[in-house]
Amino acid sequence: MIEQPNQASTGGTSAEFGYYPKPCDMETDQFSIHTLPDHQAKVADVIGNASVFKDWIYPKAQQQRDMFSGNIRFLPYSSRIFSLPKTHVLTLHENESQDDIIFVVWCLSFFTGMRLTTTEAGFLDATPIKPGKLVDFTLSRCNITDAIRLALNFLELERGDPDAPKRVAAVIHALFLAQYPQNLPFEQFQYLYTALDACFKLLEVKHKPKQKLAHATRIQWMCETLHMTTPEWAERTDSSGTPLSTVRNSTIHEAIFFDEPLGFSVYGGNKPNSNGGAVLLQMQALACRLLVAILGETETNYVKSAVNTRMMHSLELNP
Repeated sequence: MIEQPNQASTGGTSAEFGYYPKPCDMETDQFSIHTLPDHQAKVADVIGNASVFKDWIYPKAQQQRDMFSGNIRFLPYSSRIFSLPKTHVLTLHENESQDDIIFVVWCLSFFTGMRLTTTEAGFLDATPIKPGKLVDFTLSRCNITDAIRLALNFLELERGDPDAPKRVAAVIHALFLAQYPQNLPFEQFQYLYTALDACFKLLEVKHKPKQKLAHATRIQWMCETLHMTTPEWAERTDSSGTPLSTVRNSTIHEAIFFDEPLGFSVYGGNKPNSNGGAVLLQMQALACRLLVAILGETETNYVKSAVNTRMMHSLELNP
């Protein structure tokens, strides 16, 4: 899964990426996106693929070829890492770093709500084939051009911290992995908690709290720093841990998830009407809001909006 952009012949950097099912063509002084030939045919092939189920595409079963007989055997497990066709090419006219174009594609993944990649085989386990499946917002009164400008502005502001773009990409990847439909609840929790903790690292480096913060205080500190409402599962009202940090401690340190070994309990425990899935959805929503704020849009209404809702929100960017 090594990213391999190409140097643009006229300067800057370019890379083919995909899979994005919509035609997209734009040209600015900073960058351009063009739709590759046969886009319609590529989209039709993906939509009609037998491995598609409920708008997600899964890898095919792994195959093994007998070197003596030449017979092909279908193994009882999938390949996990797989590819999809490239559908567009992105060129950054003023950036010659391959890392820059990789970062911009990660940000495009986030703002389109589906995994995009420049790699030959950049998909793990499954990926949506429609935009908007992995986030709780839609771009409003703005478009992909604004999203790319926001990503490029972040790169310029963070030139002194080369780890910052990598951490942003890591948050996006963990957020997406958490939503793999076949995840068990503890796996989803671990991915989402990791995404939130990576957000904390990004904000800690930038805002430098006066003292080292324990896990029990990190989410509340982030929300207070960004003037967001702290979810009740992350509020610390006394010296003990928060509901979320308590779950984190037992899961990470004891391999116990709500009083059961990993995989034997849902979030909230195996009791009727626990509604623990709501917390996982709110963790996803909070990670999305933190990412938007980290990328520079701290004052947008979306960042301040409540996470305890299943509704889609409008996101307006002003890079």
